[in-house]
Amino acid sequence: MDSSSDRTDPPPDDARVAQARVALDEAGELRTWAVRFGLMGDENRLKILLALHRAPGITVGDLAQAVGMSDNAASHALSALRIAGVVAGSRDGRFRRWAITDQEIHSILHQTGASHSELHPQH
Repeated sequence: MDSSSDRTDPPPDDARVAQARVALDEAGELRTWAVRFGLMGDENRLKILLALHRAPGITVGDLAQAVGMSDNAASHALSALRIAGVVAGSRDGRFRRWAITDQEIHSILHQTGASHSELHPQH
């Protein structure tokens, strides 16, 4: 009769422990990464990031229409992303045009298969 209380851990593997710690050091600022993944973990914010990735310079109204949200909900999500330093808006007359400014988020979106359109000036 085998139960989990009868199991014991093997002796510590100092080399693996050391390498696991190195991974944490190499990850850089863990809090920054936790915030990034938290922002991307919200479905509405992720939709917005994907839309901004494909169509940088989009206005709030167009963004809201594209992702199926109200203007107010899109503005609220953009505000959270802006405060976190992930996106920025630039004035264009009466409007503000939004784009991703965090290059790590940009890279993550690429790695998940998100593509650009001809509207993206960087690629």
